[in-house]
Amino acid sequence: MAVKEITGNEELTLKLDNGDYEKFKEVLDKWKFKDSQSFLRFAISVMLLTERNVLYIDKDGFPEGKVPAEHLIKKEDVSNDA
Repeated sequence: MAVKEITGNEELTLKLDNGDYEKFKEVLDKWKFKDSQSFLRFAISVMLLTERNVLYIDKDGFPEGKVPAEHLIKKEDVSNDA
C-alpha cells in the first residue's frame, strides 16, 4: 500500500496505488459517492465536526469508537524550554 503526497502553493495532490487505491474505490462504491471529490468533502466534514477526535461506527448494532493508529498521529514536541 502506498500514498504519495505532493504539495504546492495552496494545493495538495495525493497519489494512491496498490491496496490504498483499492480501498478508496471500495469506499466510493459502498457509500455510492458520485466521485472522489464528494467522498473527500464528506470525510473531511465529518472529521472536522467531531469534538474529541473519535469517530463512532455502528458495529453489530453497537457504537464503537475509532481513532487513528498511534503511528499515524503527529508527535507533540515536548522539549523543555525552561
